[in-house]
Amino acid sequence: MKILTLSPLSLLLLPHLAHAAYVLQDDYNAQNFLSKFTYFTGSDPTHGFVKYVDEQTAKSKQYVRPNGAQIHVGVDHKSKIPFNPADKTGTGTGGRESVRLESKTLYTKGLFILDIEHMPGGPCGTWPAFWTVGGGWPNKGEIDIIEGVHRNSVNMMALHTGPQCSVKGLKQKALVEAPNCDVKAPGQASNQGCSMKDKGTASYGDAFNAAKGGVFAMEWTSTHIKVWFFPRGSIPKDINTPNPASWGTPNANFEGGCEFDKKFKDHKIIFNTTFCGDWAGGVWGTAAVDGGAKTCVDFVANNPQEFEKAYWTINYLKVFKQQ
Repeated sequence: MKILTLSPLSLLLLPHLAHAAYVLQDDYNAQNFLSKFTYFTGSDPTHGFVKYVDEQTAKSKQYVRPNGAQIHVGVDHKSKIPFNPADKTGTGTGGRESVRLESKTLYTKGLFILDIEHMPGGPCGTWPAFWTVGGGWPNKGEIDIIEGVHRNSVNMMALHTGPQCSVKGLKQKALVEAPNCDVKAPGQASNQGCSMKDKGTASYGDAFNAAKGGVFAMEWTSTHIKVWFFPRGSIPKDINTPNPASWGTPNANFEGGCEFDKKFKDHKIIFNTTFCGDWAGGVWGTAAVDGGAKTCVDFVANNPQEFEKAYWTINYLKVFKQQ
C-alpha cells in the first residue's frame, strides 16, 4: 500500500483547502451601481400603495443618486397622494412614488455581500426588502435577505418555492417561524414560505440605522442558503476575500429537505420599498402606528414627511462565485 505524505506547506494549507475559494464576480459600487439595474414600473406584485417610477423620473426627482462613495435610493416624501377611502388597499389610485431596482445580471448560487449604512425600515407603512428571485415565480425560488414592515425591530429572512422544499434551521441564531418553503404549504399563512426571525435588533430598522448599519452576507450553494449579519464594528477582516467557514454561526441557515439546485436558479437581485400591501397593510390594525390613521393607505397618503427617512444608503454590493 502506498502511503500519501504531505509537505509542511501542504499541511499549512489544509484549513484553506477545506472550503471552495470565492472569487469576485461583480462589484456594484457608486461608480457603476445604477447602470447595473433596470427600473421596474409595473403594478406591485404585493398589492402595495406604491407607484414604481422609471429611470428618468427616479433620477430627475433625486430618488436615486450617487452620494460620494455611496448610493442613495429613496422615495417621495413631499407629496400628499389622492386616494379613495373606500379602496382600503389604495391599489386603484396609484400610490406613493418609489423605486424598485432589478439587476440586469442573473445569478445561480454564489456569495452576495451587501454593505449598507441606512435602510428604509422604521417609518410606519413601509415595507422595504433586499432579495433575489427567479422568473416564473415561485418555480425558480425567492430568497429574502432583508425584510420587515412598520416599526419592526428585527429582520425577517425567508425562502419561497413550489412544493417539496422544507428546512430544519440547523446551527443558527434566528428563530424558525415556519419550516415549509412551499408558498401554498398547509398549516402556514399564504406565501409565508420557510421564514426565520432574527433574535437581535441590530439587523433591522431604527437600531440598525442608529449604529450606521453593517454588512449582510448570503451564501447560496447546492446544500444550503445561509445569511449572516455583521454590525458596523464587527465586520470580518476577510470580507473582501471571503471565507464564510470562518464567520461562525449564521443568523439564518436554510438547510434540510430541499433540492436547492432544482428549486433556485437564475435570480435577479432586487432592492425595493413598497407601502402597505399584503403584509404591511394586512397587519396595520395590530402594528404600533402613528397619527391615528384608520388604514395604512390613509397614513401613507397623508403624511409624506414621515418617509423622509425611508431610504437606502448603499456602500457596495459584491457577488462572489466559487472557483
